[in-house]
Amino acid sequence: MVDYEISDHALEGLVVHALSGLRGVRLLEAPPRSLGEVFRRMRPVKVERSPEGLSVELVLSVDYGLSIPEVAREAQRAVAESLFLATGEKVKAVNVNVAQVAYPPEGHA
Repeated sequence: MVDYEISDHALEGLVVHALSGLRGVRLLEAPPRSLGEVFRRMRPVKVERSPEGLSVELVLSVDYGLSIPEVAREAQRAVAESLFLATGEKVKAVNVNVAQVAYPPEGHA
């Protein structure tokens, strides 16, 4: 039997990939406004492991005009499914924080 460990960075990469397929949602990447924010800055993806399974914290930006509850549910489903299929580990929680509503990056009238 072969023992292996999946790095936290690889798990975060799986989460980013799962979100890339969703329309109108992206990880929040706001630049820090002060030196204090640099040190206490919230990461947009955080994956924690426990004996019960993986827990994911997401901080997202959602495009204006979309239903936030629907987008959040879809993000939860996509992330949980992607992590389970790639790792075989149970995903006990995907917590979504919508921190920004933004105009789509394509621009607006």
